[in-house]
Amino acid sequence: MATFDLDEQEQLDALQQFWRSYGRIVVAVVLSVVIGFGGTKWWEHQTKTKAQSASATFNKLEAVQASEDLDLVSSVSEELIAEYGDTYYADLARLNLAKNEADNGEYLKAIDLLRGIENDARDSSLVSLAKLRLGALYVMTEQFDLAMTALDGDADASMSGLFADMRGDIYAAQGSNQEAFAAYQEALSLLQEGNPWVDIVQIKIDSLGSQ
Repeated sequence: MATFDLDEQEQLDALQQFWRSYGRIVVAVVLSVVIGFGGTKWWEHQTKTKAQSASATFNKLEAVQASEDLDLVSSVSEELIAEYGDTYYADLARLNLAKNEADNGEYLKAIDLLRGIENDARDSSLVSLAKLRLGALYVMTEQFDLAMTALDGDADASMSGLFADMRGDIYAAQGSNQEAFAAYQEALSLLQEGNPWVDIVQIKIDSLGSQ
């Protein structure tokens, strides 16, 4: 029994010596792990909460869109962008607001909003859609070089045909019918069978032939 007590005391002394020597390091490591874990959980909670709030605001936006009150749609879109600007829902709001601005003839404001989506690059489909709309707005403002530049880079696979079609529109707007015809033909080859846009592209090709 005495031997056991002695061994126990020696172990206790050794532990105390270890703690005196390395206690602060151990505490620091444990705290860093706990804080890191807690910080991660806090960040996950904040991100989830923010996404949920952004989703709720976007649902509100969808509801007001049905009312066709453009001022209210713009107001809710701006609210979503201001409060949740780093979320996917904010980019959807930017698309909506850009359309409203373009419909009101505010092309520069619409272009800035679409550039915001392009720069964020959160979702490839949204970026591709923003590029298409940028191309269209640049054509409307007769900035043809910028329109073509807006289509640079890889398009989302589902939109490659629409990108080719937009390039055709850019060429056609400049009177470059041969290049426009080639771009439209490329669009036809890329658009999936049954896509209603095929008929629209074909009409554009036919109209070139009559010029």
